[in-house]
Amino acid sequence: MNLKARLSFLALLLILASASAVWLAVQTLADRIITEWAQRYVEKQVLYDKERVLQPLLREIVLARQLASSPILLEWLQSPGDIVLEYRGLRELERYRDAFRNGNYFLAVAENGHYYYNNAENEFGADQLRYILNRREPSDRWFYEFLSQNRDLIINVNPDVHLGVTKMWIDIMVRGPDGRPLGVAGTGINLSGFLNDIVDTGEEGITSLFVNHEGAIQLYRDQSMIDFASYTKDAGESSDLGRMLGARDQARLKLVMEQVQKTPNEVMSRFVEIDGKRYLAGLAYLPDVDWYEITLMDLDQLLPLSRFNTILLVFAVSLLLAILIFQLVLGRWVVEPLSVLDKAIRAFRHGEYRGEPLDVHASGEVGRLVNEFEQMTREVYEARANLEEKVRERTEALNQLSLTDALTGLLNRRGMDQKIMEELKRCEREHRALGLVWIDLDYFKDINDIYGHGAGDDALVLVSKVLRSVLREYDSAARWGGDEFLIMLRDAEPQMLKSICERLLRVVRAQVLESASGAKICMTFSIGACLAHRADPEEALHRADAALYAAKEAGRNRYRIDGDSANHPPTRIRPRPVDSDLH
Repeated sequence: MNLKARLSFLALLLILASASAVWLAVQTLADRIITEWAQRYVEKQVLYDKERVLQPLLREIVLARQLASSPILLEWLQSPGDIVLEYRGLRELERYRDAFRNGNYFLAVAENGHYYYNNAENEFGADQLRYILNRREPSDRWFYEFLSQNRDLIINVNPDVHLGVTKMWIDIMVRGPDGRPLGVAGTGINLSGFLNDIVDTGEEGITSLFVNHEGAIQLYRDQSMIDFASYTKDAGESSDLGRMLGARDQARLKLVMEQVQKTPNEVMSRFVEIDGKRYLAGLAYLPDVDWYEITLMDLDQLLPLSRFNTILLVFAVSLLLAILIFQLVLGRWVVEPLSVLDKAIRAFRHGEYRGEPLDVHASGEVGRLVNEFEQMTREVYEARANLEEKVRERTEALNQLSLTDALTGLLNRRGMDQKIMEELKRCEREHRALGLVWIDLDYFKDINDIYGHGAGDDALVLVSKVLRSVLREYDSAARWGGDEFLIMLRDAEPQMLKSICERLLRVVRAQVLESASGAKICMTFSIGACLAHRADPEEALHRADAALYAAKEAGRNRYRIDGDSANHPPTRIRPRPVDSDLH
């Protein structure tokens, strides 16, 4: 993975981490906003529903109370067997029938159990006595339970088996002057109509229900959840909030119910869970009917978090644009210059980069890095070039020293060996002859012994000058060792060998060496030569050495050529001053 990919991956990780943090922050903030909004909204909704439900109920309750306190009705119930009073009482009931919301009334007489009822259609106008209550009948239990509780008002949601109707009954206790219960009067509100028009708000996500102190559901849009005639049931028989809520949420709501009962004008809210879904429950107490209103708000439906998706989408798009811009800027200002710099470093390592300006657009730290690299490579290249030049010069000097005699400047034995080998191979290829001339300075030991080693060195230097003076540019001369010298002649012939040997003898005789004491010394050579045709240096040198030995045996100061019977006239001369008799 290259630098750009790594940096991009790191940037992506950082951005994703930041995005996750922002996402969580937005979710948390959104949830907090929704919760705060919902708590305020549920308070207003509860108060609104409270008034909306209470207004029609209170109107019916007021009318029912007026009916229960009617003097005509009270007079009749004190003497329920009086036909005249009954007639007047029924007329009073009919007068109230038109005033009630759903146009019906009922009256249950405590003394004889007579139950009178008429509906909006005046279906029972000719015979309002519908049936006689029986304490043993479960369907009539509501009446006797109400009488025993000695309460003034009960709103009882209950089906009347005898009439075949289910209504929300407003039961008002009718009391005589002495407070004795004489009966129960009131009206029935059509349950379905009341639920549809009043209880069910029609707004998605908001549900209202009403419960009593035991938590038994009195009004709810789902009638199957309503606990009919709940006040007549024993503990454990009623259908309460336990059918909707878990035990924990139910216990929490009951604590809230106790609190709001103490402060009827206050609305409290708690979160509850119904069927695995979270709801915000707002509670209020209705002292007029002794019920509690619970408004359930589905926050996911009222204000779903998806409404914040636009913000998150804008944030996601911004992140993508940020990544793209970061990629472009990173590639332009960092990755591309570093990539070019990386290639230049690799090329420099292989000696292919010489400090030329890099074609990159970089600024800041990366630009300074590129400039420093260009400057450094130029300096390193120049230093390396200078060093290589010096190494080459020193190497050539060392090679020259390894092949050259330090005293005379001629080739040494090693250098001459290489020359001879190269030339012999060439001569063999080209079918030519190579001339080898072996020279020995006569009586060199006497020069050292008589005039000193300094004079001996001077004699060797003088000999090297003599050799150079007689050689061609492409011939070579070497100090073979001590006072022995070797000449190599390219493309030699017998006559050339003789001419060179004679010239050497002549030239060296003409040289005069002056010693440190001022004495003048003359010198002579013993020379052996041969012509070589094969690439066998040992054999050629052996032949030249044999010729030299023959010249020395013949008396020195002469030459011998291998295979030639001609001989230079012998002259024996020992080194001595020039003014000596022997020269």
